[in-house]
Amino acid sequence: MAFTEKLKINLNERSQEISSETKDGDEKPPIDGMDWLLLFMAAGYIDILFIILTIIAFIPFIGFVAYSVLDPVLNLTTTFIFWFYLISKGRGEYWWLAFGGGLAGLVPVVNWFSWIVSVMVFYGLVKAEKIPLAGEAIKVAAQAASKIK
Repeated sequence: MAFTEKLKINLNERSQEISSETKDGDEKPPIDGMDWLLLFMAAGYIDILFIILTIIAFIPFIGFVAYSVLDPVLNLTTTFIFWFYLISKGRGEYWWLAFGGGLAGLVPVVNWFSWIVSVMVFYGLVKAEKIPLAGEAIKVAAQAASKIK
């Protein structure tokens, strides 16, 4: 009984700390359904652009040059737009999602899935933050991961 009582006391103290933190104005702006729709549609649009770019790459000399120039440009542009979006929504600890594919993003089929998967992972992490103990663990892990060099 003593162990469960200590656990309840610690849990109550922790929930009071969390509630006092949100009262101080540290609350992140919410991401509503329209934002999620926009993110998933943008990821799908980017995937369509990458598919079109891959089809253009099959054109004998011009396509290869266009692909080798436009693919990194499109990847970098998308990366920085997603990164700025994360920062503007107060979710900077998830910066690593913006750099999802890395060099693997230069592989056409992997690149098509990388942006959708990044948005899906972001969706799962944000929704899991609302679960009391799991959300706290995810936040701590994300903050620790952002400090690792």
